[in-house]
Amino acid sequence: MMKLRSKAFLIIVLCALLSACGDTNVVNSIKFVQTIGYDAVENGVTSSAIIANYEEQGKSKLEFYVTESKSIYDSMPKLNMKLDFPIEYGQLRMALFGERFARKGIKTAIESLIRDPKISSRTHLGVADREALKILNIKENRNDPYFMSDMIEQNIRYGNLPRINLHLTFFDFYGSGRDFFLPHFTVERDELKLDGIALFKEDKFKTKIGIKDSFLMKLLMENSLNGSIMVPVTGSDQAGGDEFFLMNSIHSKTRYKVIQTGPPASIAIKVKLDAQVKDVPQWIDLTSKEQIALLERCIETYCQNEIRKFIALLQSNDVDPLGLGDLIRSRTKDWDPQAFQRHYKELSTTVSVTARIIRTGAGG
Repeated sequence: MMKLRSKAFLIIVLCALLSACGDTNVVNSIKFVQTIGYDAVENGVTSSAIIANYEEQGKSKLEFYVTESKSIYDSMPKLNMKLDFPIEYGQLRMALFGERFARKGIKTAIESLIRDPKISSRTHLGVADREALKILNIKENRNDPYFMSDMIEQNIRYGNLPRINLHLTFFDFYGSGRDFFLPHFTVERDELKLDGIALFKEDKFKTKIGIKDSFLMKLLMENSLNGSIMVPVTGSDQAGGDEFFLMNSIHSKTRYKVIQTGPPASIAIKVKLDAQVKDVPQWIDLTSKEQIALLERCIETYCQNEIRKFIALLQSNDVDPLGLGDLIRSRTKDWDPQAFQRHYKELSTTVSVTARIIRTGAGG
């Protein structure tokens, strides 16, 4: 029995020694890139990176580096030439594209990021309304390398931003009958702000939508558990011209039905929405069934009209982030992407929204 225990102890010790020698890339001999930015310049690309320098266990000092290169592919070697330790992308959580870079096309960058096995598929991408370098130099980013990615996550969970990350972007980019989108950033009073969504055609930044349309897009793309918009009060003798109330989505379900595969195609869209309302005009009594019904009609009418306008906006810009083309493809054996694209602006939709208010304010 004692011999068996001795052998077991010896095996455990040997395993521990072997595992300790298995990986020589300890944190104090490499530098990790947490956030990177790309900007187009005359003869190539400017890459800017926020890097953690681990000086002692549990503590790190943030460093900021900028380099120019011919393409995305040699940006890492050029960054390495400025550092005393090799860099890794294993902790990368954010890649930001300057507006000029995004409008020229980001295919190369997406493919480079997705091919690196050390980069998580949950890494976030974004577009700036100026140079990415200037955004990354803002105080919040210089103090917290994950500030932008955390902002995106927070707005996905609790705000108006649909689910998006590197994996989903790659899927939308190479999927037939759909276009991808990315969060859009600006600066307001020297503070970073997420102000909407950048819509892409193929790999080029085409146009930007604001927070309200971001909510509608989220409503149309997923069973939304959150998000909010201001809704005008209409249909009452007491309603003024500039009266609004805040509506928060609690749960939604959207169903698409292909009426005609076309071309041009025809699609029916039905949205069921459970909502919370608060910050209503003073004359509205939230204990009154009649006035709750009035607010529900306001939500339905407003959302139906705004969804129609939003889809028309997508068609006028020739972008399809909702994947309506993919929906048509799944319903026909004779899918022709070129024919669908030619007739995309003629695609017709009918929109129906059914709203139910299940909470009224904090105590509803």
